[in-house]
Amino acid sequence: MNNLAKQSEILFIWDAKMCNPNGDMSADNAPRFDDVDEKAIVSDVRVKRTIRDDLQYRKSEEIFINNEKILESGLKAEGRFDQLKGEKEYKDKDEKEVFLQCIDNRLFGGVAPKSNIQLIGPVQFCWAKTLNKTETILKSGTGAFATEGSNGETKYKKTFRADNYIPYGLFAMYGSINRMHAERTGATEDDIKKMLDSLWFGTKLLNTRSKEGQKPRMLIRVIYNESSKYFIGLLDELVKLENEDSEMLRSVEDANINFDKLIKAIENAKQFIEKIEVTCDSSMEKYKEVFKKINSDNENKVETQDEFDLIVDKESA
Repeated sequence: MNNLAKQSEILFIWDAKMCNPNGDMSADNAPRFDDVDEKAIVSDVRVKRTIRDDLQYRKSEEIFINNEKILESGLKAEGRFDQLKGEKEYKDKDEKEVFLQCIDNRLFGGVAPKSNIQLIGPVQFCWAKTLNKTETILKSGTGAFATEGSNGETKYKKTFRADNYIPYGLFAMYGSINRMHAERTGATEDDIKKMLDSLWFGTKLLNTRSKEGQKPRMLIRVIYNESSKYFIGLLDELVKLENEDSEMLRSVEDANINFDKLIKAIENAKQFIEKIEVTCDSSMEKYKEVFKKINSDNENKVETQDEFDLIVDKESA
């Protein structure tokens, strides 16, 4: 397949301000947190959920892990698959073909045990940590609901709640796209472009009460030559915050990100690399120059762009 997803690695940097980027259900939904290094955590499942929701609701893509249909009917994986196979447009297709009509199955893989389908997706993410040290804050709050009394009068009942959040966190998440697994799921470069668009804008559009306050800042994709099987690996370990211990870090403008190790790793692997795409929020403009310097030794393989270049369908966006 000429348009097959390309072997590549991803580094996604975003921040979260006065919100709970990923609640831990085993800890009263408090933000996930590593007490040892004092850094907040976001799971790969949370980020995939962001991508799936955006693909489904903003792009109207067919999603296998369709939360509304699963919750409404109490479906498990096989039940969701039976539901999908029953849809009119898929009745003449074989089971694997139906399964792969869903973009999240092509991207992330999935299982339908009774149908003997078990696919590893080409796109995978690691858990992410903040580059800076932060803390979790628990604050109490109140609310009031109107109720009707026995005599028909309106009464107001006060309720209490606990808000759990981090004041500020700058996250770095590593991801990879494996061409070998793309061959098995049929994931294309078009699928990858939609996924990256949803990673960026899905994060930006999170607007539930606990998730509001997050914004994408930088997205780096290292794309390898078609014949290459090489990965640099764990790109998130190659960036650091020079002022990570600063207790006053409350915005991306206060951050001083060091990309030296990442730049060095890219330069060492240049013979394997087709190109590098660097997408920046306006707050990260100063770092574009850092990546442009690679071009002098790397045959103009670095493409820097702003977020508008990520939009898959610019007319409808």
